[in-house]
Amino acid sequence: MPGETNFQRPDSPTSVALSNSDLKKLFATSSENNISHYATYNRLQAKELLSQLQQVRKAEKRSSSPPPTLKSIESVSDDDTDVSSTSSIAASPYPTLRKPTLKQNLHRMMLWPKYMLLNCLSNICEAVWIMSRDLWAHGFKPSKIFESNDPLGLSSVASFAGKKAPGYSCQLTFTKRFEDKERLENVLKQLCRDSGMPEGESMAAIRWNDGVELLNEFSPDVNNIPGDHYIPNSRSYYAEGSRFKKYHVGIDMYESEETTIMQAHLPGRAWDGTSCFNFAKELVHRYYSDDSEQETSPVFKANELIKMSDSAREQFDSLWNLFSWAVWVPYNVYSNQSGLCWQKASADAGVDGNKEIPKELCHANFSDSQSKKLSKALKKHTTTVGSRGVVSPTAALVFAGVHAFKIELGELPFNVNMQASLQTRSFEPSFKERRFVGDWLIGVLHKVRTWGRLFRLQTYKVDDAQQFYQDLIEGLGTTDASIRDGLYSRVLGKLKGGAAAFEKTPCFPGNSRLNDSLFFNNYGIRTIHEDAGCVGFNWSGAGKVGINCILINGRICCSIASTQLPLVTVEAIRDTFKSILLAMMDGEDGDEAVERIAEERMQ
Repeated sequence: MPGETNFQRPDSPTSVALSNSDLKKLFATSSENNISHYATYNRLQAKELLSQLQQVRKAEKRSSSPPPTLKSIESVSDDDTDVSSTSSIAASPYPTLRKPTLKQNLHRMMLWPKYMLLNCLSNICEAVWIMSRDLWAHGFKPSKIFESNDPLGLSSVASFAGKKAPGYSCQLTFTKRFEDKERLENVLKQLCRDSGMPEGESMAAIRWNDGVELLNEFSPDVNNIPGDHYIPNSRSYYAEGSRFKKYHVGIDMYESEETTIMQAHLPGRAWDGTSCFNFAKELVHRYYSDDSEQETSPVFKANELIKMSDSAREQFDSLWNLFSWAVWVPYNVYSNQSGLCWQKASADAGVDGNKEIPKELCHANFSDSQSKKLSKALKKHTTTVGSRGVVSPTAALVFAGVHAFKIELGELPFNVNMQASLQTRSFEPSFKERRFVGDWLIGVLHKVRTWGRLFRLQTYKVDDAQQFYQDLIEGLGTTDASIRDGLYSRVLGKLKGGAAAFEKTPCFPGNSRLNDSLFFNNYGIRTIHEDAGCVGFNWSGAGKVGINCILINGRICCSIASTQLPLVTVEAIRDTFKSILLAMMDGEDGDEAVERIAEERMQ
């Protein structure tokens, strides 16, 4: 790229831009080791932002006029294009990961066999032993293993399956305050009692951070939301969850006159993610509802109201279906270990983007008008898949996620690990409003890195994402092989449930390769009590790249996270993901938009 370029993150009032020459110095190889100084980069940003905040506050005191908007260090021209309304802006060209050197490639190739020898066989044996033990104990009936899991059976100690609670952290954004603090606290305690949590010190905690001033107020015009966008001295709501490890449920409240931030930390070691959302939704719902709601609410009565259908049980318990899956378990564990050991070898060789780090995350939250615009555009976006010939929102989100992964990381994800619930299609009767709290989650695998795409004989198209989504919906209805694989991998694995925790074990019996794939979750259309003014819901996924999406009160909210990649790379993936969706929002063909954005990103 010729000349000196200003590196800016669009729409992010808490980002700091540095010149190209400064970034080259910052990301140069250290004389002591071969690891990029991403931590230094983040600290430098924080230092500059604090300096700007002090200038804003001084200006506020000197004048009654509105304080200036935080800008990047480099000047920004007045005619900058608004990324919230156009698709012509590709991802920001700030540096992300360096390509491995020849020395690093040779180093990790030498380390990989060593780690495979140390880890692979033992994990294969553990997976086969757990599978055989559990099948024998339950009469070779996987459905019985599933039913033996009691997600509401939380003990007085805040732990589940040997892991400290809570395990699931999320952030809700409101435009109204919770004026009656005592009522919210009482509702939370009663909700915990209704869920079966034993009364005691470890049940729940709610903290009102009245002395904390929010860094930013909610604005529908700001789409790019960093993890620390609202709360000072906090890396993200996920990091704050560690303060509540001795509780089943922890709630952090931050309020201003215009914005309220609720950070909820919920028992994701026991409940699936949708159930954690439903708990937070029920908390807000009961706060704004009549007290009689407690008596009529079905939220914690799933075991009384729904049962696994006979057709689904028959498919899950078929010995032939079970045997056809079980013979692949040794290979699946080998494949997972191959990816894990390659990651470990790459990290030890100093290759960027492979070392396990505390989770980094950011968000792309669209306004209600943008969300409606995307919905209308997708109804006009043609596809050869299905009788309707239109693209579903889930397919568009998966498509954008796959290509954001590819454009920024240089390769397609091995799989899309789609999170799906058995509740509405494998259990009966069906309840349209999904309010239950429990655990019905499975991971359905969508193979992306095929041989044809690996050798660039094929590309991943919108039609491929739409075909996957259609197959997923049909498969959930018929309990096909992909759905059976998801259930078997869960109930016959080391952990039996929770918000995707079972997919992270080294001896996981499904071929997920989570550290080399795109973890994807879409809660779909959800609502929170209209009187609360909820304008955002975000939570983070697992693995190398996790993208979680929801349409909450008419607004699409997307979270992008990673436990391997530095924040600057996670933000680059977010920007590319958003650019693809904005292009489709403006009526551009998805496949053509990806080609254009990839070319712009390479310049």
